[in-house]
Amino acid sequence: MNIHVTDAAKQALQQAFDANPGKKAQLRYDAEGCGCAVSGVPTIWLAEELTGQCEQLETNGIPLYIQSSQKVFFDDQMTIDYNEKAKTLALKSPAEMLSPRMSILVK
Repeated sequence: MNIHVTDAAKQALQQAFDANPGKKAQLRYDAEGCGCAVSGVPTIWLAEELTGQCEQLETNGIPLYIQSSQKVFFDDQMTIDYNEKAKTLALKSPAEMLSPRMSILVK
């Protein structure tokens, strides 16, 4: 799995890292409160400890992890971009927009 992070998204993520030193970024398919495990929302969690059995994703500079069991919810090639108008991240693949407003959740 490879994720390209645009320069604008790198800047937004770096600001989150700077505000939360020592925390690691984990791409999550967050289904809490969604009613069904397959009705989740892509989210980036910033936490001191990674949850579950994780592996580091291939990115262009931003350290990002994912639970091995959650890889099924994502595409092999994705891009994290920054939506200036909404002031949030966007997760997309060549085939679809996975999340036009992906949040960063500090745990």
